[in-house]
Amino acid sequence: MLGLTLDNGRLEAVVLRRNNGSVEVKKSVSAPLTLDLMRNEAELVGREIRNLLDAADIRERRCAVGVPAEWVLSLHHQLPELPPEDIQSFLSLEAERGFPSSPEQLQLALSNHRTPTAAYATQLAVSRDQLDRLEAVLAAAQLRPVHLALGIAALPEALGSEGRGNLTVLVGEAGVTLLVAAGGGIVALRTLDNVIESEGSERRVLADVVARELRITLANLTEDLRGELRQVRIVGTGSLTEQLVRELETHLRGWGLEVRRLSSANGIEHGVKVLGEAPFGVTLSLAVEQLSERPSQINFLPPKPTFWQQLSTRYSGRRLVYGGATAGAVATIVCGLFLVQTVQLAGLRSDWKTMEAKVRELDELQGRIRTFRPWYDPNLTSLGILQRVTEAFPEEGTVTAKIVEIRHQSAVNVSGTTRDNAALLKTLDQLRAAPEVGDVKVETISGKSPMQFTFNFQWGVRP
Repeated sequence: MLGLTLDNGRLEAVVLRRNNGSVEVKKSVSAPLTLDLMRNEAELVGREIRNLLDAADIRERRCAVGVPAEWVLSLHHQLPELPPEDIQSFLSLEAERGFPSSPEQLQLALSNHRTPTAAYATQLAVSRDQLDRLEAVLAAAQLRPVHLALGIAALPEALGSEGRGNLTVLVGEAGVTLLVAAGGGIVALRTLDNVIESEGSERRVLADVVARELRITLANLTEDLRGELRQVRIVGTGSLTEQLVRELETHLRGWGLEVRRLSSANGIEHGVKVLGEAPFGVTLSLAVEQLSERPSQINFLPPKPTFWQQLSTRYSGRRLVYGGATAGAVATIVCGLFLVQTVQLAGLRSDWKTMEAKVRELDELQGRIRTFRPWYDPNLTSLGILQRVTEAFPEEGTVTAKIVEIRHQSAVNVSGTTRDNAALLKTLDQLRAAPEVGDVKVETISGKSPMQFTFNFQWGVRP
């Protein structure tokens, strides 16, 4: 099995062979990609991938591929007490309401989990256009994907177990991915893009911003899910990971969470012994998980049954017996029903002609509603908040906002940098003077030139 990831303009691949209950690392490669996965021609990107694999003498075609985390949308629900046959209808309705695209344009996967007091489900979705693009690139690279998975979820014990949850932090070249798991399933998935800064030749991760996002994520969980979390596991290579581990221990002190770096699985992953040398990470875990006896149920690759499977299903023994028993009865009554059906069809065609124009118009309106519903706000709350924040900041650029986060149309968090502390204080005073703004609080101010700050306020608290 070939494990493959194509994140952040880099190819990572590892080939494993299973033998007598263990897997052996045969070959591995890590190399930069000069072409963009989504922008350049699929044939050219696939050819570059094939050339890199050939240079590493990797010939395996079957592969488990990690879907970039930034492609994955997620919705978390507490399941109501409904009959099992109605749960799918509930999830379909929530997907229609929660995702920015219609379910027909998405490939969905489901992660169920429960606590002693409630049952939950997280719907994960990836655009079919992105998956079609990825499959075209893989086909051009002469690869046959058997699994398209969420890479961070393939890490050892990333999904935890019932009664014990984990919070996994994956440090990449361009950002950080957060995965919260409890009750044996995925609770939350987030990608943080603006948390790695470059200062000359040095790069550093903004641990205070990561810690704040962790606290926000945990605060949005229900008490039973939050109570299952025991540790924050940080996965990655290099100095950025070491820095994040060190600083998160300070930021999360008092939260009852153990912060530790996960750099190996001690030769055991997903219940399988791993022999040989390969960098610990998502790529290795994807291949091991696929070769284990418990492959992931989160798969964004649509099932494609073989010709023999379709033939076997269609002409199985039980179906053949039932078909023979009913064929005579059907043949007997079909002639009598044919005339009735013809009359009914004629009536339905007549009815359709009278309503066809209106139906097509309604279909077009419904399509527009689905397209624009997620961005429509009749009260223009978000625009009002952004206007008020913009007016408060000085025009000369001494105070700059990098992140403006609006939650529940009322709680606003602002992070950025300033070259002048007095200008920042003046900005806060102008916000406090605004009639719609209240409870302005400064969370952090650090650094010297420039200083980094984070403050928050409540919107719409005063008449």
